[in-house]
Amino acid sequence: MRIVRPIDILPAALLDCNVPEAPPAAWDNAATYGLGAVVGITAGTVVTCYQSLQAGNVGYDPAASPDWWLAIGVTYLAWNVGATYALGDIVILNHREYESTQAANTGHAVTDTAWWLDQGPNNRWKMFDISNSSVTERELSVEAQVQVTGRADAVSMLNMVAASVRVEIETDDDGSIYDETFGLVSTSGVNDWYEYFFEPVIRQGDFTLYDLPMNANPRVRVTVTEPSGTASIGTVLIGQSRNLGTTIHPAKLGIQDFSRKDVDDFGNFTIVKRNFARRATFKVVVEEEAMDAISTLLATYRATAIMWLGVDQYTSSWLYGFYRDFSFDLSAPRETILNLELEGLT
Repeated sequence: MRIVRPIDILPAALLDCNVPEAPPAAWDNAATYGLGAVVGITAGTVVTCYQSLQAGNVGYDPAASPDWWLAIGVTYLAWNVGATYALGDIVILNHREYESTQAANTGHAVTDTAWWLDQGPNNRWKMFDISNSSVTERELSVEAQVQVTGRADAVSMLNMVAASVRVEIETDDDGSIYDETFGLVSTSGVNDWYEYFFEPVIRQGDFTLYDLPMNANPRVRVTVTEPSGTASIGTVLIGQSRNLGTTIHPAKLGIQDFSRKDVDDFGNFTIVKRNFARRATFKVVVEEEAMDAISTLLATYRATAIMWLGVDQYTSSWLYGFYRDFSFDLSAPRETILNLELEGLT
């Protein structure tokens, strides 16, 4: 059993990200754009962002020239106190999105719930919020670099749609100290040649690295790549890991489904698919001498979401969330059983 205690990733710590937030410069029909240049086309408060696929890109309409431009995502205009917003317009303020709930919306602060609906973090910041089901999306790849103050030896990336992940670490004093790329194709459940050739390819949605270099104040860059479509990621966690002990049998793993299933008098079902949260109960063998330290550590992280790795090689035993209860059984000399009841986030 290992835990990862994530740092808080605040706006000042996010050094770089390829997911659009502030609208890029508007496309200019007469301008020449180089490979990788990003422009925006605005309709109302919606800004569709395009990235140039070639050098010498001039005169090609981004919305009608897929050989020259790639639509990489959508962002919104920043809230302007002097602007008038229509019903359904969306704006951004302090990295959050707000939707206008009335027409002729002028001069009303986004905190005025009679006029605005808070939709949560914007696309760039969804991967850093507490919800695992809200995802950051971008065509082909999602990339972000975070400045860590202090030390961190672990990275967790959860609820991904991607073919590969890359983790890079660098510091001012030592330059690049880590750079590895990992494929996400899972071999779980492939037990014979028939399954190898005919079962659908399954990818890992969750990925964790630990025992990374412990240099002080590193810059950590994560890149999630989906070459054939839209890359997405629900949660990025960066922090320090700690091994609590050895997970033993019995253990319980499962989910709590928040979907709604209603049936009428004639037996017809109406099903509304909603999010789910993982649940787990573990028994962990810990050294008796470590009991006080672990008890103090867990008390410190009460009501705090952290990453729990029940068994390293089985992602179904991983959970991002809280403990509901923990207790110790002193079952034998110099050996203690830590009982954990864990509740995951949706």
